[in-house]
Amino acid sequence: MNEQLTKLIRNAAVYGFGRILGKVISFLLIPFYTHYFSAGEYGVMEILNLTAMVAAVLLAPGLSTAVMRFYYDTDDAHEKKQVISTGMICTLIVGGITVLAATIFPGEVSQALLGSAKYGTLVRLLAGGFFFTFSADIGWVYLRGKQRPGLYTFLTQAFLLASVALNVYFVAVRKLGVAGSFWANLAAGSVVWAILVSLTFREVGLHFSLKKLFALLKFGAPLFTVWLAAFVLNYSDRFFLQRFHGIDVVGVYAVGYKFAYVLSLLVIQPFQLMWEPQAYEISKRDDAGELFSRIFVLYSSALIAVTFFLSLFIREVFEVMVGPKFVAAYRFVPLLAFAYVLQGMGLFFEAGLLIRKKNLVLSLVGITSTLACLALNFSLIRTWGAWGAVLATFASFAFLAGASYWASVRVYPFHCHPAKIVQVLVWTIALLAAGDLLPVDSWAVRVMVKSVLMIVFVAALLRMQLLPAGLFTTMRAEMAERLRSRLSPIVSRVGSLVKGVN
Repeated sequence: MNEQLTKLIRNAAVYGFGRILGKVISFLLIPFYTHYFSAGEYGVMEILNLTAMVAAVLLAPGLSTAVMRFYYDTDDAHEKKQVISTGMICTLIVGGITVLAATIFPGEVSQALLGSAKYGTLVRLLAGGFFFTFSADIGWVYLRGKQRPGLYTFLTQAFLLASVALNVYFVAVRKLGVAGSFWANLAAGSVVWAILVSLTFREVGLHFSLKKLFALLKFGAPLFTVWLAAFVLNYSDRFFLQRFHGIDVVGVYAVGYKFAYVLSLLVIQPFQLMWEPQAYEISKRDDAGELFSRIFVLYSSALIAVTFFLSLFIREVFEVMVGPKFVAAYRFVPLLAFAYVLQGMGLFFEAGLLIRKKNLVLSLVGITSTLACLALNFSLIRTWGAWGAVLATFASFAFLAGASYWASVRVYPFHCHPAKIVQVLVWTIALLAAGDLLPVDSWAVRVMVKSVLMIVFVAALLRMQLLPAGLFTTMRAEMAERLRSRLSPIVSRVGSLVKGVN
């Protein structure tokens, strides 16, 4: 069991490092954007980027998940290649048609989304960037399926570094405003797209199968509601805010939301990237139930811990990083981050439904969660604005987590050990309350006191002994073995050279 946990932690660490570094890099753009853009301009950029996400969900419903599932469902090398190739060719064709339509009718798209046709140029730029990210998606799936986290991380970081550099150039140097941000993403995305597409086709070849495509879409179609639910739960509140309270409110709220979204980027997404393929492997083991339980406790504790660190220092971070017109958004972050804790747990439970191929049940969970979120957004945002959006997000994720747990454990039962998770949560809430109630105005003093609270929290986690006994020993042994295996050829070559000289 420790060997399997070691493998999971190692892969999650590689993906997680990439996400952490990526978020640090992308965070550099938040003070940059809040300096050069008004709240309204930031809101326009947010709405357009979210529209691209909606298009990706609508045009390839569940395709990436279906490709991953079919890839692991066979041991035949040719069939694996056919699955990847078919999926990528599909996204290239569909993405190309979509971009062509958006390029021909940019004014109509701008009017429908933002109530004005003046953003047509931004729509064209968005469409170009969308093609590259949309049609490269199966390439990312292929890297995950081959379990090549190193290359995956390298390419994601290369994209982010290029994107940041180009943003600075187009926005600050060329003074292109919001259009500069879209130019930067288009340029950086095109390079990564070229690498992924060429690499994937070089290794898998061209093996398009209409029959395989129908099978992929048949499997993935019910998952459309899951992806739609994910979008609605994460992003639909911006559209309600725009409708009821204006684009400026969207801009301020979006900045606060991005900080809470750190939890997804640093923990949930890296975990899901390695968990989806690993869950299928673990399900074949005799001790699968026990492994699922242990992983859930570790994963949930990690979610809560990162939420604690983020929420504890969020005020101080905002005062340093964010422009004055956006600072008030820091109060939204803690509750939004706890909402993501619930979302992360809900996504973990979905693995049981995928393993048992209960796509219809997963679809029903997505439908009910979507409807609940839309109703909450309409009622709460209309009345309380941005705070209504925060409350609607928390309640929606709580509903999703509860529905996913109830549906999943009925077909793939395992014990969640709630007492341990509640223990971590109690410490988190108590220490956060202590930090929030500090009657201190000095930034430096607040940081010092909160650093003490952070140390207390870490000490409490260590006393809980959440990690299984012997895990670190197993990890050290594996790292030593991997180091020996890599150094051995080098030592042999050096020895041969020395003998040759003598």
